[in-house]
Amino acid sequence: MTLWEKLEILGAAASYDHSCTGTGLAPDLPFTLEGRRHLPGIYLAHTSLGRRIPLLKVLLTNRCRLDCAYCVNRASNRVPRTAFEPRELAEVARELFRRGLVQGIFLSAAIQGCPDDTMERLVETARILRRDLSFRHYLHLKILPGVSPELVREAVRLATRVSVNLEFVKRRSLHRLAPGKEKGGLIRALAQAREFALEEGRIPSLTTQVIVGATPETDYDLLRTAQNLYRQGLLKRMYFSAYIPANRDPRLPPPGAPPPLLRERRLYQADYLLRLYGFDYRELLEPGKNLPLDRDPKLVWAERHPEFFPVDLLRASYEEILRVPGIGPRTARRILEARRRTVLTPEGLRRAGVQLSRALPFIALGGRYLPRQLSLF
Repeated sequence: MTLWEKLEILGAAASYDHSCTGTGLAPDLPFTLEGRRHLPGIYLAHTSLGRRIPLLKVLLTNRCRLDCAYCVNRASNRVPRTAFEPRELAEVARELFRRGLVQGIFLSAAIQGCPDDTMERLVETARILRRDLSFRHYLHLKILPGVSPELVREAVRLATRVSVNLEFVKRRSLHRLAPGKEKGGLIRALAQAREFALEEGRIPSLTTQVIVGATPETDYDLLRTAQNLYRQGLLKRMYFSAYIPANRDPRLPPPGAPPPLLRERRLYQADYLLRLYGFDYRELLEPGKNLPLDRDPKLVWAERHPEFFPVDLLRASYEEILRVPGIGPRTARRILEARRRTVLTPEGLRRAGVQLSRALPFIALGGRYLPRQLSLF
């Protein structure tokens, strides 16, 4: 099998893991050198600043001993199987970067045999990239379930970012659909990665993925877990992956069932509120509930708390301004800076980036609401 054929299979096999992108395939990916079709394994990653960068996202192998019900690479599936040698994959990745087709690399693997054996091959690929090929750019490594702490340490040493996929936040769901994985072990791997990063004087960059819509977990369950892990310093980011039916299994939604993409979007919006806006998950929804799909969670919170508004932008704190729909962290900082230099006006708010069509019902200047007509211009 050629390297190109391996890249076709193992790039496609990695497409369900969103813990580096959350985007999957996109129509404007780079073309192959022949100019005839898209390169396999290249996906667009969304940065925290809103930029989109092409990453090579690929498995070292899709030969797996586990039989997770939701995974296209499960042992019982009849799909083409292959594997890269560590040097093969490192050289392919480095060449794609050298030609400007990718700006970073994400490496993962199915578990072929012993988890430590597979993880050692994944780490060896990273060693070759760093040591032999002098690759100094973004490198994301997936920590496989059940690997030894020594390999977690080595992954942290070599990678820009590491991730451990929780898949589901309830133990019973993980046990039912992925009996070869154990939630406590996955959390321990995150804790080990954090500890090793801190020992090296680095700020931990840890992520995870959870699957949305395959099990009865509610948005309350998902956001509670996310915020608890953020507060413990075990995560920088949680990625939410709308379940795409890949297998026919009575425990899962049937093939052809639409993935809950709007629910995924609302979870990302709520997650931003937890990480960047100072919200608590209990402010956004009640136990056992999901986020409303018809409006974003910040607007829902504002409509439920009329006693908090209007927020007077001439006097309010940064934290209070952040609660206003249509105002994000960057815009809130601009408002604070502008009001130290000049008198705030509706036009000044617009220049600062305030989405007046959303913010007008919730803000005031000097104790006075602004005319609603402003939102039309």
